[in-house]
Amino acid sequence: MVQESKILILLLLAALILALPGVGIAGADSAANKDIIDMVIEALRGNDPQLQSAVIAIVRDMPGPEVTKALVQELPKLPAAGQVQLLSALGDRTDATALPVVLEATKSQDESVRVAALRAVGQLGNASNISALAEHAAASRGAEQKAAREGLYRLRGPDVDAAILKGLAAASAPVKAELIGAIGERNIAGAVEMLLQAGKDENRRVRLESYRVLRIVARPEDMPALVNLLLETRNEADRGEVEKLVAAVAHKITDPQRQSAAVQAVLPNIKESADRASLLRVLGRIGNGSSLPILRAALSSREAEVQDAAIRALSDWPTAEPVPDLIKVAQTSESQVHKVLALRGFVRLLGLESDRPAEQTIDLYKKAMDLAGDVTEKRRVLAGLAGVKSPAALSVVAGYLDDVALHLEAESAAVRIGQALVATQPQQVKDVLQKVLAGTKNDTIRTQAQEIIQQIKP
Repeated sequence: MVQESKILILLLLAALILALPGVGIAGADSAANKDIIDMVIEALRGNDPQLQSAVIAIVRDMPGPEVTKALVQELPKLPAAGQVQLLSALGDRTDATALPVVLEATKSQDESVRVAALRAVGQLGNASNISALAEHAAASRGAEQKAAREGLYRLRGPDVDAAILKGLAAASAPVKAELIGAIGERNIAGAVEMLLQAGKDENRRVRLESYRVLRIVARPEDMPALVNLLLETRNEADRGEVEKLVAAVAHKITDPQRQSAAVQAVLPNIKESADRASLLRVLGRIGNGSSLPILRAALSSREAEVQDAAIRALSDWPTAEPVPDLIKVAQTSESQVHKVLALRGFVRLLGLESDRPAEQTIDLYKKAMDLAGDVTEKRRVLAGLAGVKSPAALSVVAGYLDDVALHLEAESAAVRIGQALVATQPQQVKDVLQKVLAGTKNDTIRTQAQEIIQQIKP
């Protein structure tokens, strides 16, 4: 123990001295260098894990190629735990002379060693290591895959980004997907054209990864190209992903009035129903007010697919403005599917913030309840009504407490509204919640109702 403490103290002193400006390994005599390196090796070869960890922490900052050379020679002789620590130290030293032995360690039988080595490659490597890291990421899973990806993302050098782009053309599908992911993580400029091509790749994983990364690197000026990509996408599952992509990039446009411009510009010339529907759904995702007249006009289309897209777009609108349009569809559509879609959208929009008086909102919920064709839709309406914190809303839900099919939703809504009104309408809240207590079979609702009633002073 005394000998180990002596080694540690001497190494600390050596590290401090060698770190002084103008000294370093190069400024020390060769005998001192050898003594320091010998102490490092002796500690690494010892049986004390704590001493080894302390020494490795010290050698991170000890300069000089002699130190690196000694460490890499010792690396294969250490147990796995020691190799992991030393690989981390070698990476932090940023001395590329350690790269060959680090690369060899990526083939270790021990997963923890491979993981540490892959991370170190990211610190020490260069463009020539891109392929190895991407292939390792493509072929592994879990911590090892994560380490390989992190190594790929951390590689430095003026030619790394260009080499990643160049490697896309000849890469296998799994490796191509990893390279595309690196483009996103590194935010490589000038990659949009290649990603657009990858978005048409025969491999779906490559396509999906390209869509994901385009959301990161594509710019507002790329909107026309992204719209074209959408129109060229024939796979229905992919189409939904590209619609999200186009909307996401549109939202990068700082002027809200211009966000929908690229989509609106091509829409009049599109004849295919599926393409028109896709563009309408994008307009809904963007949610710009200038698109409302287009979506309203599409509600009258003779093509069911276009009507469906318009209803869905209006139902997902970020404001309550399309409420009248959805009411009309729910009242007049000949399609039961469209009626249900419009009603659900109508109920959703009623829950958004607006300057509409509470009484008008209650009337609209009553209308929604009248339009609801089955129990499932009525439950949705009651769930939405629970968000209206007014005495009138509490009265409406109280009217459904005796309904066998709807009592649970009515009880839940009564509790939510009651919690909001207990301070201002204590007697009404007490009356309704006592009725809830008398009929509920749900323990959670019973407890919540009791807690609210206890807040009311006699």
